[in-house]
Amino acid sequence: MRDRHYLQVMDCSRVLGRAGRKLRSIIVVALVGLTVSCDDPVLKPALIVIRSANDIVSVQGKWVRPIVYSNAFDFGSLTVSRKKKKFIQMMVPAILLVKHNIAVDRSRVGHLIWRIENEEHLDAGDSIFLNEKIKEYNAGNAKDLYQRMATHPTSIVLAQAAIESGWGSSRFFKEANNLFGIWSYNEAESRIKAGQGRESGDIYVRKYPDINASIEDYFKTLARVNAYAKFRSQRQTLEDPYKLIYFLNRYSERKYKYVADLSQVMKKNNLTQYDSLKLDPSYYRENDKITF
Repeated sequence: MRDRHYLQVMDCSRVLGRAGRKLRSIIVVALVGLTVSCDDPVLKPALIVIRSANDIVSVQGKWVRPIVYSNAFDFGSLTVSRKKKKFIQMMVPAILLVKHNIAVDRSRVGHLIWRIENEEHLDAGDSIFLNEKIKEYNAGNAKDLYQRMATHPTSIVLAQAAIESGWGSSRFFKEANNLFGIWSYNEAESRIKAGQGRESGDIYVRKYPDINASIEDYFKTLARVNAYAKFRSQRQTLEDPYKLIYFLNRYSERKYKYVADLSQVMKKNNLTQYDSLKLDPSYYRENDKITF
């Protein structure tokens, strides 16, 4: 039997980043990309409703407190410098939680790929999980799914959220927790109508229960849509976020002007300093582990 090229399953825990969910599961340790010890227990995200800027916890040092924020606050009431500071502090823990959850699921996918390649039997639960994820990410197969589930630097997520939401001041964010201007084409889903439409008709944007849901959908949108195939390919090898954003030219109708804006926002606000931050392990909770 060859070495496990993708992942090794270990009995660990998982963070769920949305309020109201039961915060239990498992962390699967990746041999590539995800470095989590089997001794790491479950995180306990705090739920904080933002009613004033003071409700947003400062982000200091390497470790970030796991917090799920529910917005009930107008960032537009702040000065520009304070608005940017508080917006970043609100976003960073949410981004890290969502990226962590995706990494956990991606680790499980990698382990299932290894089992398939070694002709090991998948039980019903594993098969359902894999098929649902393939559909969810619009993937052609399990290996394609594994590639699509990769994430990218926090600095890029911050820059896009800042531009698309006006640093938390847009109506889409205030009324719908929509940080990235993601449109809705399904009248059955929760959404709000944009102020201006097109010749083809009205425009709607998706409405989310919290900012974590918006960030999660953003990552899935970049994973699913064919327009971002080159971006997905490049993020497998490119470590420099300034080089990687070049391949987000199709995210906006402004194309490379949009890329230039991303670069400017990242540089002016030194957003790459947040790329090395991690969730604070001092908020881990012991004795809350389950296995697949």
